[in-house]
Amino acid sequence: MKGPIRLAAFDMDGTVLEHNSSWVAIHQHYGTGTKAATSLRLYTEGKIDYREFMRRDIASWPKTITKNEITDILSVYAIRREAPSTFRELRKRGIKTALVSSGIDILAKKIAEELDIDYWVANGLRFDRKGILQADGIGRVDPTRKNIAYEKLLWKVGIPNKQTIAVGDTVYDLAFLKSAALGFMIAHTTRVSDPDIIHIDKLSQILDHL
Repeated sequence: MKGPIRLAAFDMDGTVLEHNSSWVAIHQHYGTGTKAATSLRLYTEGKIDYREFMRRDIASWPKTITKNEITDILSVYAIRREAPSTFRELRKRGIKTALVSSGIDILAKKIAEELDIDYWVANGLRFDRKGILQADGIGRVDPTRKNIAYEKLLWKVGIPNKQTIAVGDTVYDLAFLKSAALGFMIAHTTRVSDPDIIHIDKLSQILDHL
């Protein structure tokens, strides 16, 4: 690790939050999980890109969903118990914090405000003037190439990768984790045999490495 750590970046779904996906929460609400699983398989196999994956997700939902409905669905979430104290300790140490999520921006903004996180970037939903969901989403964070969104954020705030850490929870986060000076993965059922990744059981354990 080169130089002091100036920023700690976190995946949101499954990392800062207990639940695995804000997209899945909407699919579960509307019963569209089967269509979502098919699109995920095609994306994972490289047959569609992430923008098309998003478009298919949104197209599977009812046509007149409002922003208020989406906000209500995403209002049921659980922040990891140790997350607030971990973020407070990072602030005490003068370390900036960020969310880099392929989840939905409505939820990312809310979590960032609740935990006093300095920066965030997530994928967006688009609504018309009446608050009706539009067919095209705003793709900002491709799950398998999350490092690209991360590096754009770091360039904007003027902090080099070598002075950051990153925390995630799935193999989709690997490029993101490996782009930081230290990469941490919360152990659910996934463990990777990569010597550059540090496995942890809870968020507060990152503090032992700073």
